[in-house]
Amino acid sequence: MKSRTKPESGPHPFSGPEPDAPDAATGRSRFSHWFENVFWYHYKWYLIISIAVLATAAFFIHDALMRTTPDFQFVVVSNNFVSNGSIAELTDLASEVFRDAGSGRPSDSLGHGLHLSAEGQFGIAAYSKLATMLLDDDMRFFIFDADLLEHFFNEPDGFYDLGALGFRAVEGKPWLADVSGLPLMERIGLSGMTCFAAIQVPHRLDAGALSPDPGHLAFLNAIFNAQ
Repeated sequence: MKSRTKPESGPHPFSGPEPDAPDAATGRSRFSHWFENVFWYHYKWYLIISIAVLATAAFFIHDALMRTTPDFQFVVVSNNFVSNGSIAELTDLASEVFRDAGSGRPSDSLGHGLHLSAEGQFGIAAYSKLATMLLDDDMRFFIFDADLLEHFFNEPDGFYDLGALGFRAVEGKPWLADVSGLPLMERIGLSGMTCFAAIQVPHRLDAGALSPDPGHLAFLNAIFNAQ
């Protein structure tokens, strides 16, 4: 009987690296070459513009979702220094006047302080903002010093007759409530000045047909009575 001879040992035919498989470094190199010389070369500006558009859209969507409309807004405008911070007490008073009837919590009220005599671009911005607010139906309650009367508030058209509603008004100009010298006016920066309040009629309504919102009248009454 012939003896079987043991075959010589050697590497398994399926062992070892596959000669045609690229290693990781080669794969990264190929991707880098494709990205830099193909994709980035041909589509760089498309990518940059797309990112910019998406970022802008995200900003506006976030702003729209987070924005809330205050329950009440008013404007204090003067050639003296006035800012949102300087009228904080007046804003707090508005929040109390417009207190939520259901929950009893103070309302979300917002006061805008405009210093028209501010230097440079700040004064220009204040003038532009006031002009915009005079056209906005949501901005109807104005407090201002006498220097601004002739340019912005000297005509009765568009303002309610406050004298007919029992408020201390300027003789011959009943749409102007005289708030000069009131303790609250002194504290917010209109010290020693002749100043007035006026309530603008929404542009879609007729001034002679309707009375102001009761909340606006309650706020004006609170200003007169604040100590």
